[in-house]
Amino acid sequence: MRQKNILLVDNNESVQEMLKDLLKVDYECILVQNKDEGLLYLEKNAGEIDLIIIDLPVPAAQGLELLKSIESNPVHRNIPVLVLTSLDRIEDITGVFELGADDIISKPLNPDIVKRRIDNMLWVSRNRMVHNVMEDVIRSEIDEYIDSLGICTCPVCRRDLLTLTLNNVQPKYVTSEKGAAITKAERTASREEKVKLLTEITYYAQMVKKRPNHG
Repeated sequence: MRQKNILLVDNNESVQEMLKDLLKVDYECILVQNKDEGLLYLEKNAGEIDLIIIDLPVPAAQGLELLKSIESNPVHRNIPVLVLTSLDRIEDITGVFELGADDIISKPLNPDIVKRRIDNMLWVSRNRMVHNVMEDVIRSEIDEYIDSLGICTCPVCRRDLLTLTLNNVQPKYVTSEKGAAITKAERTASREEKVKLLTEITYYAQMVKKRPNHG
């Protein structure tokens, strides 16, 4: 069995080095700097690419254009796409999904979580009609209960709370049409799961409250 190939679209040297070091044992990582290089490589080697990772910003406008181009191409759209991003607003995150991303990891990046999500995405790639909704579920719960958590509600603290919680929950993949609206939290998380998740969120909210990073 051939080694899995990952196309990394990224112009951030620190992220490049982290991902190359993280993936070098299990995967072949092909690095391109921008949208044009990514599309050119895909035109010549699409059949050899198992996963595309786009780091937003690359810059951001280019990254979004690349997502559109991948989704509009009948061959390229079958390749799973993972987006790494600093975007905080739920409408921006939803917009990235609607452009064709299969999964998103919010920064700051935790190498162990990144590796696990990549492994999971490639494991389920034989069934292209899947999507990890745990990030959507957690965002929804944070948005609903943020005022009762006793923490600062700024974007930085929200992001830190989301990241801490994501680091301690398993991804949840569900069947869905790629590119469709991903607001499926209510249908993919049971009442018991939400109660358990809110307990996790409340716990990590106290950590964010004690050590805020908002300057």
